[in-house]
Amino acid sequence: MITFGENKYKITLKYMDIGDDLLVIITGGKEHIGSVSLIDNGSYSALSKIGHKDEIISKFATDAISTLIKKDILVVCGIHLDDATQNDIKILMQNAQNCVEKFLVEYDLV
Repeated sequence: MITFGENKYKITLKYMDIGDDLLVIITGGKEHIGSVSLIDNGSYSALSKIGHKDEIISKFATDAISTLIKKDILVVCGIHLDDATQNDIKILMQNAQNCVEKFLVEYDLV
């Protein structure tokens, strides 16, 4: 498990190999499933709950990981903070990106 940030800005990234595939789960605040992004044989697809913007982070993660690894990748993302300001969102997005960067190092991709 990888974490970055503190208190309401804490983001957690968990990952697991499932056979030849990779599952990545990114959460923060009130954990939930907001979006899923899939790289399947190089093709990208995504689903998001109505009104959720978590795909911005799940797409970033699939893009960052898939350029360095030749596996099918599913990223599940759910980050929610009540009454989030633009600055809150900026911090959460940066912390999520930092988690992905830490994952790339831990998974020996960089």
